[in-house]
This record gives sequence, C-alpha cells and structure tokens, in this order.
Amino acid sequence: MEPERQEYKGHRIELRPREGLEAEREEDLELQDLELRIDEQPVRFGQLPDGRYALEEYAFDWRDDLMDLARRFIDYRERAQEMRRGEAESGRRE
Repeated sequence: MEPERQEYKGHRIELRPREGLEAEREEDLELQDLELRIDEQPVRFGQLPDGRYALEEYAFDWRDDLMDLARRFIDYRERAQEMRRGEAESGRRE
C-alpha cells in the first residue's frame, strides 16, 4: 500500500503501513498494521468489531474511513481550542 496523504484545513493527514511489514501483508489490506499521522504526529486508533475505526483521543465518533475520521478529529480539536479561547477571554473580563 502506498501512503495516502491529504491536506485538510492546513493540517497534513497521512495513512501508511507501519515500518517492517512483510510483503504478503502489504498485499492483504485486512492484515495491515496502519499508522495514522496528523501533522507528523502519530494518532492512536483502534478498530471496532463491526469494522469501524475509533481514535483514542476522540471516542465520540466512529467511521469506516480512517481519513474521514481524521478530518473529523481535526474539526473537533479546532472547536475545542475555540471554546478554550472563549473561556480564557471570559475569565479575563470578570
């Protein structure tokens, strides 16, 4: 499998096979150990029994497509940062 790369809202998402896979595992997507990185940082994930993926830091949503889930995680982090900034500004006004 060739690494899959995507830019989303200024963030780089990359899905690639983990280092050191045997050739036969590379041919069978079901057996692959994949690595997900967002902005060059590894993101831990797991696969549910029904085949959907879940991220360890974002257990609110599950998707069949790991790249789609990574995009949703980026959106979630942006919303969380906006909320923290709003709380910090509110605290300064009081």
